[in-house]
Amino acid sequence: MSELTIAVITAIAFFIAVLWLLRPWHRAPKAGPPSFDVRTQTVLPRHYRFFPQVRQALSASDEEYLDRVAPRDVAQTAHRERRAVARKFLAGLHEDFSSLERLARMVAALSPVISSEQETERLILGLKFRVLYAWVWLRLSTGLEPLQQLEQLTGLVGRLATRMEQAMAAVSALSAPGLDSSLNA
Repeated sequence: MSELTIAVITAIAFFIAVLWLLRPWHRAPKAGPPSFDVRTQTVLPRHYRFFPQVRQALSASDEEYLDRVAPRDVAQTAHRERRAVARKFLAGLHEDFSSLERLARMVAALSPVISSEQETERLILGLKFRVLYAWVWLRLSTGLEPLQQLEQLTGLVGRLATRMEQAMAAVSALSAPGLDSSLNA
């Protein structure tokens, strides 16, 4: 085998290991099929809306200001705490995306017509999110502040939220005429 082949195989194995480590460890209850109760489970994203605050906290100008006016130990503590906030925000983005994926699966099950193109698009979006999530998580874990990648992740969650709103409106529009005719009969 050539050195390039070995390097590619090693990189792929490393990437798969990172994705495996980042997968959620909670297990679903084994008592029957999963149910969905809108009153008890929040499916719409909540965390991605806080990106402007995270962007400000991780901005270079904010960091420079802290370094300039605060004592060194205070500035270092603030930087460390801000990275911790960014990690919590990242976890929140993951939670938002997972909720939206569950909602997408439910909407797809309710929709009379789902094209393979739409399903493929949803799968590609999920893959993009997971790859970018792993990259941001690694960068945050090494002490870097990947502001641009966090913005891309936030955009992915926002786009999926918009698509879900549109899909839910389309499904309700398709089901509304059927409800009217059955109620009038």
